[in-house]
Amino acid sequence: MKIKGVAHRGYPVKYPENTLSSFQAAVDLSFTHLELDVHLSKDGIPVLMHDYSIERMSDGKGFIRDYTLDELKYFRIKEVETIPTLEEALNLLKGKISILVEVKQCGEFYSGVEEKTLEIIRKTDTLDQCRIIGFDHFSIAKTRQLDKDIRLGIIASGSMPYVFPFMEEIDCDFLGVQLRFMTPQYSQMMQERGIISGPWPVDTLADMELIAAKYPTDLITTNELERWAEFYRNHPELHVGV
Repeated sequence: MKIKGVAHRGYPVKYPENTLSSFQAAVDLSFTHLELDVHLSKDGIPVLMHDYSIERMSDGKGFIRDYTLDELKYFRIKEVETIPTLEEALNLLKGKISILVEVKQCGEFYSGVEEKTLEIIRKTDTLDQCRIIGFDHFSIAKTRQLDKDIRLGIIASGSMPYVFPFMEEIDCDFLGVQLRFMTPQYSQMMQERGIISGPWPVDTLADMELIAAKYPTDLITTNELERWAEFYRNHPELHVGV
């Protein structure tokens, strides 16, 4: 059975987040979707990590954008893995899972990150699997200007009912919302507009029960992959659109 849900940065509870082993674990657990985070190296290569700096996840220090790819590959994650490139991840995941590619643009922090990300998606022939998402909505609008075919999504930490005309303008049909801001009214507003509702994070049993009771058609994001997989299998009301 496919597990409808987004594996957040792979399977971060058991494997280092945003690594190839973490992504493979999500595939092995039969999740329908996976989320990963894209930054740019000093030499303009899209690489994967959540934070803008490398110290939390690796044995190095400093900002990603201050290192070339070769320099980034020198550092180790949990002593055994290297910082992956977007290209490496998409080659691993090709034909296996839908991918939410979160571009970590922040104002003008990464010049050209949208173009470089699209370039790798085209190069790996994974356009049909990918959806580019982000908190920087200017960046998502720019991505639409660059490519008329790529699927898009925006993410928000709060509820934003006024965003719907903007989403329609840029042909964007996914809205990731922090779970604590979700309401039945907001969910209904998205459904009426054909927008995929993506509450995050859904990690506790109580949160999962809330989803089953109020938002069974939503595409949730979770760090607790095995917990959600077991819950999902036992709640047929969630088996919609898989």
